[in-house]
Amino acid sequence: MGNLSLGQAAKEAGVSKATVSKALKSGRLSYVSKSTAGYEIDPAELFRVFPKKPLITVASEQSETPEETVETASLAVEVRLLRERLAEVQEERDAWRDQAQRLALPAPDQPKRRGWFGR
Repeated sequence: MGNLSLGQAAKEAGVSKATVSKALKSGRLSYVSKSTAGYEIDPAELFRVFPKKPLITVASEQSETPEETVETASLAVEVRLLRERLAEVQEERDAWRDQAQRLALPAPDQPKRRGWFGR
């Protein structure tokens, strides 16, 4: 982004031309050069004095709302599916744990082995 004219600076900063002009005349905002064509203002200097504000319009708010609704609905479906899968995994885990516990216990009513040659 190159240097900005007075009008461009006002638009970028979200303020009026008169506000930018007053800041230039008072010395609060400096400029690169001034000619018959107008001021050339460095964007960094402009945003130092007037921090950049996002441009929000009614039309942009309305166009974002349906997308957000679709995204929210999509996320809700994904959460539901993940919760279902989590329940399945927990059931499988419990079944494996039960099987492992059964296999780890000695079988009932079997004599214990003594050694290699029955000692």
